[in-house]
Amino acid sequence: MNISKKVQVSAAALSIGMMMLPALSADATEGYFQNGNGVRHKALAGAGVADTRDSTALAINPAGIIGIDRQLNLGITLFSPRRSFTGSGDPGFTATGNFKSDSNYFPIPDFSYASPIDENSAWGIAITANGGMNTDWAPNPRPLPDCPPLGGAGAFCGGLSGVNMSQAILSLTYARKIGNFRVGIAPLLAMNMFRVRGLAAFGGFSSDPGNLTDRGTDFAFGYGIKVGFQADLGEGFRIGGNWQSRIYMSKFDKYAGLFAEQGDFDIPMNFTLGLAFDASPKLTIMADYKKIYYSKIASIANSPFAPFPFGASNGPGFGWKSIDIFKLGIEYRHSDTWTWRAGFSKNDNPVGPEAVTINILAPGIVKTHITGGFAFKVSEKSTISFAAGYIPSTTVTGPEGPGGGFNPNHTVSIKMYQMEATIGWTRHF
Repeated sequence: MNISKKVQVSAAALSIGMMMLPALSADATEGYFQNGNGVRHKALAGAGVADTRDSTALAINPAGIIGIDRQLNLGITLFSPRRSFTGSGDPGFTATGNFKSDSNYFPIPDFSYASPIDENSAWGIAITANGGMNTDWAPNPRPLPDCPPLGGAGAFCGGLSGVNMSQAILSLTYARKIGNFRVGIAPLLAMNMFRVRGLAAFGGFSSDPGNLTDRGTDFAFGYGIKVGFQADLGEGFRIGGNWQSRIYMSKFDKYAGLFAEQGDFDIPMNFTLGLAFDASPKLTIMADYKKIYYSKIASIANSPFAPFPFGASNGPGFGWKSIDIFKLGIEYRHSDTWTWRAGFSKNDNPVGPEAVTINILAPGIVKTHITGGFAFKVSEKSTISFAAGYIPSTTVTGPEGPGGGFNPNHTVSIKMYQMEATIGWTRHF
């Protein structure tokens, strides 16, 4: 391909990525981070930081695009989170009974493009997404004992309630090979979208009641950086890792009365370390460890029984803790045409019993991920891939209110399980 065509392909890839940016929707597995980005790593339960074989490597390790051909990867995930909560015991501020959230299906596109510069360097661009803090609780009527003094409706006496939060991250990557060592760096640009409804009853506990709830969708923008490495250890072993900085976001001005620090909602720092082993020329086994530092972001980590008001610098949050994640992936390259993949991962639950009430809005509590998939090479220039995942149910139960401080005789249980299917297409140039 001549230089002119290379520029045209690169420009087209950048345009596609920017057009997809607003379309990215909710996903939730590791808190509100995706368990994997791109169809290959979704099939591997997110494992593979030390073993990257296509341009979706950009989402997991910037160093991983060294040695792959010029290619474009497009994918779409149909994601289905099933959220519910149960209120029981004495009448409480939160609704009594069993409730299921609406809006159960979300399409999530993904995009990556990578190109060699020379035999020792490469560049690429990718769009990835986080989210999953999405709930829609119906405005079911509530009796007066639940919602004094005039009655009310919905989970929090404020009618239709719930949140919608999505994050899109654009990464531009440069990678270089030095002997058996590969390193990559990726400046990151991020966009957050957030909306919340039905929290009017919290107005008396907010530093800015006019910017607490039902203000429509707000946007925030920010920046960070991601670096990665891979190294060959010999005898079929490889090591790899990445580190992503805290992504500093502008504030959600429309929700300055909800999030601690007047609407601040940065994306937490995280890192991954992994090992890959070629058990045979056809079989590779991957094991990764990942850490996400939710506890460093005040708006999501502050205790829900921190001193009121909401929106203050040290005000209440969602009570999320940092989490550890362990991943295992297996890839079997049966032939030049067929590749089979499977994965399993286990992570901590960021939400404890003391924080169940506020996390009716954002029950990102699932812990186990079982995945699988395949790739089918249609031609020398085209491959179709598929991945599916099942995330079993997790339940957290606790007393209503921060630490049981509102109504310890009313119990709240939040529950979630998830399913997803991804199809992807790789175009080789």
